[in-house]
Amino acid sequence: MNFLLTNDDGIAAPGLWAAARALSALGRVLIVAPSANYSGYGAALPPADEISFSLRPSPRDLPGVLAFAVDGTPATCAHVGLSGALNSMPIDLVVSGINAGLNVGRDVFLSGTVGAALTARILGFPAIAVSLQTGNNSGEHWDTAGACLAELVQIFGETIRRDDVPYNINVPNRPLHELAGVRVTTLSAHTCLDNYQLAVKNGERLQVERIWQDRERQHPPGSDAWAVAHGYVSLTRLRLLRDASHETAPWRDALPIHPIPVFTAGIGLNMASSPNGA
Repeated sequence: MNFLLTNDDGIAAPGLWAAARALSALGRVLIVAPSANYSGYGAALPPADEISFSLRPSPRDLPGVLAFAVDGTPATCAHVGLSGALNSMPIDLVVSGINAGLNVGRDVFLSGTVGAALTARILGFPAIAVSLQTGNNSGEHWDTAGACLAELVQIFGETIRRDDVPYNINVPNRPLHELAGVRVTTLSAHTCLDNYQLAVKNGERLQVERIWQDRERQHPPGSDAWAVAHGYVSLTRLRLLRDASHETAPWRDALPIHPIPVFTAGIGLNMASSPNGA
């Protein structure tokens, strides 16, 4: 399988290279990622006639991975990578991530990680966004997120390639053996906008303050935020982001709502569907 890998944290982000290592065991990987951090840019495209880029060296353990840094948003990088302008390798699946921080609930409409996956899907390519929970003072378990990404691609890759919406994966920040399993989930009502407070200072400038109130809110069972909070990997089919111009048949679930088989490649996570389905 041939993968296009991008992100919104930038070409130097550790999550990008953790994803590259996981995917390189499954096929060829082409990286086209932003040269800087573009978190929160959603699916924005640049109002520009020219886009700068540069070839970046890959780590020694990834000699076959070709990586480009592009001075543009995640959606721009997805578009560039799929255009064939930098490399003519045919792409079977677009992966965006691994993002530093969850992209759950309503944040998918703001996320540059999800925005790149949505852009790829609009262009006719199957796509996954993947994010790792961060900020719990235990270090980032990029290896856990990479292993889950590789496993889910192996299990659901063909389903995702046949579907017409992007998929969203969120991984708890835990060692692999401490994960509770995988849940097929719905979007919660969570939004990071609750964490920002704006006030005018000195009559002419807006002061932006990030706050962390109400972090222990209750999320509905079966939602993405609920799953991660309970130690599950969350897998969400983003049907709300369907490209309406390609709506040719009634919506149908591509993933089963019955219990999903145990992982097959040795990770050993018990998988179960959410109570409410996907």
